[in-house]
Amino acid sequence: MPSNNLTYATPEALGIPSQSIIAFLEDMKTFRIPLHGFLVLRHGKVAAEGYCAPFDENTKHRMYSISKSFTSVAIGLLITEGRLKLTDRVADIFPEYIPENPSPYILRATVRDLLMMATFNETGCYEWDTPDWVKCFFDNDTYKQMPGTVFHYDTNGTVVLCGIVEKLTGKKLLDYMRPLLDALGISKDIWCVRSPDDRSWTGSGILCTPRDLARFGLFCLNRGFWQGRQWVDRQYMLEATTKQIGNFVSHSGLRTSGYGYQFWMEPEGGFACCGMGSQYAFMYPEKDLVFVTTADAQGYNNAEDFIRESFLRTILHSCQDAPLAENPEAQAKLKEMSVLHMPKIEGTKHMPMAEKVSGKTYVFDDNRWGFKWMRFDFDDEKLTLTYEKRGFVGSYPLYLGEYGPEFRFPEKAAGKRIDILDTNYRCISQAVWDDDNTLFGNVFSVDDYLGSIKLLFAFVDDTVTMFATRWAENFFNDWRGYLAGHEVK
Repeated sequence: MPSNNLTYATPEALGIPSQSIIAFLEDMKTFRIPLHGFLVLRHGKVAAEGYCAPFDENTKHRMYSISKSFTSVAIGLLITEGRLKLTDRVADIFPEYIPENPSPYILRATVRDLLMMATFNETGCYEWDTPDWVKCFFDNDTYKQMPGTVFHYDTNGTVVLCGIVEKLTGKKLLDYMRPLLDALGISKDIWCVRSPDDRSWTGSGILCTPRDLARFGLFCLNRGFWQGRQWVDRQYMLEATTKQIGNFVSHSGLRTSGYGYQFWMEPEGGFACCGMGSQYAFMYPEKDLVFVTTADAQGYNNAEDFIRESFLRTILHSCQDAPLAENPEAQAKLKEMSVLHMPKIEGTKHMPMAEKVSGKTYVFDDNRWGFKWMRFDFDDEKLTLTYEKRGFVGSYPLYLGEYGPEFRFPEKAAGKRIDILDTNYRCISQAVWDDDNTLFGNVFSVDDYLGSIKLLFAFVDDTVTMFATRWAENFFNDWRGYLAGHEVK
């Protein structure tokens, strides 16, 4: 029995066929989704969970926009305490940020408008180095429209909601929520990336364990009630987790069921917390079901709909009202499949070309990314790339055939604060030969910030062509597009 305050039962005891969860995991392998973890909970108990190394049940995983749902609950706590109302105008809370001769739409916007993602700004207003992310929400030149009328996904609105919490309480948002988080059994050391103004960036920055997210999901499923206490006003939680505004024009696929207060509405009566890269907590009250995933599916075409569709078809639709007959054989297979693995590039570990180019340096043509040269050093287990870019010399490994041990990416990126580049991210990598002269590579950041680089190196005569794509929030920025290089003789 895992050591935590969650309780466990077999899937069959909770009315879920083990085979249905196996089918979901098989779908994830077929779709090649880089799943980091999952939990299935029914009637308040865990039916199944699994993780992919280096992630495990104790990893504080970046939850990205799931952070918005935490923000909504914090707003709900303030409303429950009588310190805030949905109808309060945000301009009245931040009078110091209102420009001269403001648009009347700015003055009309309420807390509820921001919760619904129905703000007055046409686009988000902050950049990574904008000094004050709340101020720029009000003081900018973007086109304005009537608040409360049109769903337009705007993380800047969530930034302001967090600013409201931290201004009214004098505490960081997670510190203000700590009595509730303690009651839920959520880890003491969950944390949030900070914005340049040193506020909590709860539009995207909360890190907690998948089990913490499962506990939060159970709390939301119960509409703010936990162990005999209504922590957040039930009416607020009902509104937060039911449709308040339509989003058909703004979104496609399965995410067109509407939006509540920083919660997404799901097909067939569910609601969800959703984060970039396929961080999900799906809640289905009629089935008393919570389903959690963590992943890094950025750049994987249609991953979002694949995961949703598979969950609906395999797990949700299989739930029965009564316990099922135990199935030890399927349970054993589920346990085996719950040890997850990163999807690998298919190809060949060794090619003669590796020996021909090993130790050679290639000088690149002028390019927008600032790369000057790159050297390729092969051994039996890995390719080591060494390069110069804008005066910086760095190197990192691409492990051949299999993912190798973790390493630190040589270029620094953001850490505790989004605008301070002081951290070398932990990464894993894999590479294979696709044909006689073409090598494919994959690099995943497995740190507090998730992202990936996909690489192609084609060696022809005395030239190398590199093509790269990157999928990350605000790093790996130069690893994209084409580079053409010639061997140094």
